[in-house]
Amino acid sequence: MSDPSQFKEALLDNQSIGHNMMTFRKLRSLKAMELAFHLGISEAAYTKYERGETKITVELIKRYADYVQVDPIYILTIRPGQLIEYFYELEKRKVQMDGCQFDALIEILRQLKDSNDALKSLIKEAIV
Repeated sequence: MSDPSQFKEALLDNQSIGHNMMTFRKLRSLKAMELAFHLGISEAAYTKYERGETKITVELIKRYADYVQVDPIYILTIRPGQLIEYFYELEKRKVQMDGCQFDALIEILRQLKDSNDALKSLIKEAIV
């Protein structure tokens, strides 16, 4: 994606962001009503965000991310839900892993976090 306008369009796709919001909400075992209350909107208005029917603002993403305790970049990127679901499934199966496998998984997650930090820096530079 060498054209910056394509990058911005992909990054801010309401359908993808809404899907990501729903994914993180479910991972945190939260109800749409709880998020709506925290955001100061009705549940119906909130679910329209999750379905991508209402334009999602940066301020809403910040407030949402703060409440669900997730980095806003995960909400803005295209389809991180797949990655989250993958690690969620691994975490559910951790009792089947031996100590070495679990330690290896933790190391992979650390490396992923480091990569994410580097990616955030690049995105900030590209946007600014």
